[in-house]
Amino acid sequence: MPARREHLKAAKVLLGYCDPLVHRLMDQAPDRLGLRHRYVTHNAEYLSALEKLLGREARLEATLHLLQDWRVVVEEDYRFGGPRLPGARRQGASAGPGG
Repeated sequence: MPARREHLKAAKVLLGYCDPLVHRLMDQAPDRLGLRHRYVTHNAEYLSALEKLLGREARLEATLHLLQDWRVVVEEDYRFGGPRLPGARRQGASAGPGG
């Protein structure tokens, strides 16, 4: 699970905006529920509730939050032009011929 600052960076780069409240609401219950908070705040019903409360952009940002938690969106997807470590490549990418 990425840190909240990583969720904010990704939203700013990929969506053009970020709202700390969205990510605070997505991860609001871990103190009480631990990793089980995802059953409460990481589902389609919760995304719909966020949309009703904060609007369509909040739903998109919350969806991006989920994609980061699931590692569908990773740091290299939103860190354009940054330095890459030698030999680093996207997780799950095929090695290609001979590699």
